[in-house]
Amino acid sequence: MAGRILKEDIDALRQQADIVAVIGDYTTLRRAGRSFKGLCPFHTERTPSFTCTPDGNYFHCFGCGASGDIYDFLQRVEGLDFPEAVETLARRTGFPLRYEQLSNRERRAIGERSRLVAVSHLARDHFVRRLLGDEGTDAREYLKTRGFGRTEADTFQLGFAPEAWDDLSRALVADGVEPEDLIAIGVSVRNDRGGLRDRFRGRVIFPIQDPGGDVIGFGGRVLPGIDFGDFEPPKYLNSPETPLYRKSRVLYGVPQARSEIVARDQVLICEGYTDVIALNQAGFANAVATCGTAVGAEHLRALARYTKRVVLAFDADRAGMAAAERAWEAVRELTGSGTTALDLSVLPLPEGRDPADLVREVGADGMRDAVAAARPVVPFLIAARLGQADLSSEQGRVAALREALTVLGQEADPELRRGWARSEVARPLGLAYDLVVATAARQGIVLDAVEGVATTRAARPARRDAAAVGPDPAVTDARLERSVLRVVLQAADLLPPVAGELSATSFRHPSATAVWRAIAAAGGPGSATDAVLAAAEDDLVRDVVRGLLLEEDPAASDEEPDLRRRAATDLVHRLIARDLVEQEQALRERLATHDAGGDPEGVLSLQRELQELAARRRALRGTDGG
Repeated sequence: MAGRILKEDIDALRQQADIVAVIGDYTTLRRAGRSFKGLCPFHTERTPSFTCTPDGNYFHCFGCGASGDIYDFLQRVEGLDFPEAVETLARRTGFPLRYEQLSNRERRAIGERSRLVAVSHLARDHFVRRLLGDEGTDAREYLKTRGFGRTEADTFQLGFAPEAWDDLSRALVADGVEPEDLIAIGVSVRNDRGGLRDRFRGRVIFPIQDPGGDVIGFGGRVLPGIDFGDFEPPKYLNSPETPLYRKSRVLYGVPQARSEIVARDQVLICEGYTDVIALNQAGFANAVATCGTAVGAEHLRALARYTKRVVLAFDADRAGMAAAERAWEAVRELTGSGTTALDLSVLPLPEGRDPADLVREVGADGMRDAVAAARPVVPFLIAARLGQADLSSEQGRVAALREALTVLGQEADPELRRGWARSEVARPLGLAYDLVVATAARQGIVLDAVEGVATTRAARPARRDAAAVGPDPAVTDARLERSVLRVVLQAADLLPPVAGELSATSFRHPSATAVWRAIAAAGGPGSATDAVLAAAEDDLVRDVVRGLLLEEDPAASDEEPDLRRRAATDLVHRLIARDLVEQEQALRERLATHDAGGDPEGVLSLQRELQELAARRRALRGTDGG
């Protein structure tokens, strides 16, 4: 029964689920003290600034500011609303949710994505049953001819769609599935009479999953030998674009390949479902495939969270070269947007062979050697251009040189440009390197070694001027306040007794003041994280609190508790001393006023106050925190 999820189940699931395991489906995380760090799934970055902790199940990115709990993460990364995020997490962890009673209209409005995923799983289960039943004999025989058995079928949840017009549609509607939901996930279409017919017929079915394992689409390979009459069906058929399935973002086999991609720090991208399964079977479980589309920026952005080393296993024909060029364009697009540059290589396949054929012919060792010999994409594309050129004439060689330089000029690394100009252009064409350099210069491509010197020299005075200005006092104050709040939230037991004097007026930055108010409202330093977050005024303050909780403490790596305590004491003393200095300055101004006005008693009183403040400040400076 769908409906509003009981609040106690939402809270219990939030506490029980492992945010590290969930986020690990979308980016590679590595332990950093009590937390885990990785590249942010929400923006492109070169160095990890995304941090999460299992203690409280929250995350924070110090790069883009994204912050929240485990539900917020799923809402952001998958584009879900809150009920869908809760239901998605419950499915992944096997947590049984309970619902309140609602009207039919309210039930249908809640958790649309979760409902469509559930329907997709029902369709997957139906296809699997057909493959394993009497109807699937021919499909199982076909899989055997490809070398696949029950193990591969189970690993990749393979299925079979019989040749009947409405086998799936009729069965799922009879089980209570709404026809519109079958249309929405792309497995059924309306026929001429307004009924349903199946999109996939007479095909081996390959369920397509998101990184978390939810089925979001299907691919189907037509069985050989089926007579479709006058109609010649496409060999492969994929789901259409749906609320779940976006082919420009989806790669086949990611849940099965993810851990191996991380372990090998490399991913193989193929063009076919059976290529992925054959490579997985042969020990290359780091293989994925596009779903009937070219490798694009979104595909590579998703893979960049697991590895920077990408190998394209494409046909060595014009289509394969065009696919490699599009992938190379996508790499440059990502590099320009700030993503770490990917190491893109190409494993050209023998003519008429796909990766599945190759691994069966050469075995695991031969495939390993072939992958190791994959060529960087720029030399591959240059060689492909030269291979299509007429090198028998001087005119043809000059034209080939220009073509090769067009590719070479897109490489941003000047050292690689120079090296490849010699090895991949000048040498194969039998031309002098100087001629290549001169031709490149006419095309606006710099190959000489003096590149960039003027820029470097011009930048130096600016750096000296910047250093002479010194740090901004407001920035210094904000950093001090942030450091104190970090200790209050992360290690309140290290605070000195004088920390009891801290109040909202001890902080100047509005965000710091708001965080302190939340801490005070929750019961002061040492309060539970959930209580502080609950007491925060709004989501912006909660984001700051989570960021402070996840921020690395420079002293935390020190194993000596006394040293950490002294570091915490120093921060608190500096913050209190800052206020004392301001009070002293205010007293001096008042003292000058009283002195000028001939008020000896007032002057004496202010002088005593000034001496007390100065003595207190000196005492703070002399305390070592031990």
